[in-house]
Amino acid sequence: MAKLKHAMKKRESKPFKELLLALRARLRGDVSGLKDAALNKNAAEGSGSTLSNHMADMGSDQYEQDFSLSLMANEEEVLEQIDAALVRVNEGTYGACEECEGKIPKMRLNAIPYTAHCVKCADKIQRGM
Repeated sequence: MAKLKHAMKKRESKPFKELLLALRARLRGDVSGLKDAALNKNAAEGSGSTLSNHMADMGSDQYEQDFSLSLMANEEEVLEQIDAALVRVNEGTYGACEECEGKIPKMRLNAIPYTAHCVKCADKIQRGM
């Protein structure tokens, strides 16, 4: 991929790379923990344990498992975005919007270091324009 005019220099992007790596490590731990919790819940239910068979308890358990799986899916999506941002850092295109090739403000990158779009383009994408 060609270097974009508004992309950060490697030196500039280094703190963001470190932030992305730390965020990825934390999320990987969270995803593993959520996966283990969901799997352990299923194993406990199937083992003839003394868990309550009350309908409300079963509904709560199902809600907790569904919530954990939903969080896990969201975190896996963010992990994919982080990996893509790390690729952009390595390619020298980090900090430039993938849509308009304009500069992504550092304030936005500090808030969402894995973003691939400036605010204007992200808004357009979310609106489906």
